[in-house]
Parts: sequence; C-alpha cells; structure tokens
Amino acid sequence: MRIFLAAVVFAGSALAQTPAFEVATIKVNDSGSGGSNFPALNNGTLSTHNVSLKLILQVAYDLNPLRIIGPEWLDTTRFDLTAKSPPGVPDSAMMPMLQALLKERFHVEVHREMKELPVYEMVIAKGGVKMPPYDPERKFTGINPHGNMIFAPSSTMPEPATRMSASAGRPVIDKTGLERRYSAILMFTRRGATGTEAEAPDAPPDFFTAVQKQIGPEARTEE
Repeated sequence: MRIFLAAVVFAGSALAQTPAFEVATIKVNDSGSGGSNFPALNNGTLSTHNVSLKLILQVAYDLNPLRIIGPEWLDTTRFDLTAKSPPGVPDSAMMPMLQALLKERFHVEVHREMKELPVYEMVIAKGGVKMPPYDPERKFTGINPHGNMIFAPSSTMPEPATRMSASAGRPVIDKTGLERRYSAILMFTRRGATGTEAEAPDAPPDFFTAVQKQIGPEARTEE
C-alpha cells in the first residue's frame, strides 16, 4: 500500500496570501506537566495546552504523526496555543489559518512525497462495535488511573485511528466503513511499561487487546 509521507522542514520563506487569525498566541510550556489537551475548536477559538509542535502540525495538515519528519524538538518541546478567528469565518477555514500561523511563527515549509510503509488497517472485529454512539449527555466514569488512554468523546472513526498510530507503531488506516459519531475511550498498557503501570492488579491490557475488547475494531496488517 502506498501512502503519503509529509516531510517538514524549517526555513525562511515568503508567506502566501492566506486567511489570518484575529489574535493568536503560541508560548513554550515549561511546566513539565504530563497533562495536555488535544487541539479543540470552540466558538471560533482554537486552543490547545502543553502539546508538541508535531501534534499541532498533525492537526493543521491532517496527517498521521508517523508521516511527519523534522527535528527532534518537534516531539520534546511543548506549547500552549490560542487563536481566535475573525467574526464570520467558517470552521472550514481554521486549518488553512493554522497552517499560515505556523509558517509565520516557525517558518514551516511542507512538501509531500510518496513512500511505501507498513500500516495497520482497522476493520470491524467479529464481536462488533463496542463503543457507544456519541451522546452529549453521557458522563464518563471509571477511568483507570494506570496505563495510557486515548479519549475521543465525539468522533468518526478516522480520528481515533489517527490517534492510535503512535501507540500501534505504524499508521492506522480506518477501514471500518462506520460513518456515525462514537465516544471512543481506549485504556491500555503501553509496550515496555514497568513498575506500577504494568504491575498494578487493575492495569489495562496491551494496546491491541484493548482495541478489540473496548471499542470493537481490530488491526489488520497491510504491508
């Protein structure tokens, strides 16, 4: 299977005429905290807290993180970002505006090239879907304090597939054919975990077991 690989480089360049945020701040987060939030859009404001620039690039260009190549600090340096769009600008314009902001602040240049990579295709397992359909009134309880968690409370399947890729170790491609929105919560013990994370009596299962037991799909290897 052939998929796109996006290579990200940093260099000075002239900016093209693109929409711009009315107000935007990007600050380095030196807190050392493990807590973070996935970029979220609310009433024309895009915000995220304590995330890597790779994650911001992933959202801006709709890319799997495993397809982004750049300097090591893309993963290690954390940022807080808040950006407000001008009145009347549709949500569909937010990502081009975020791309323009990254070009302005970080001098990002992006090019795409073809490269063959092994991937996982996410398909429906025999037991069917175990995720509940999205319900805005639903409250989530019983979150396991041990291990890792991927939480997508209102998403179609491509979003959790993309967010699973880093833990799976290769790109995950949604092949479920599911179109409605679900509340996906995946709790798992990461590979190589030690200490309390791996040895706690209530430690969650490994990643691939958790995918089948907690949300329903299974990963099918596609070389």
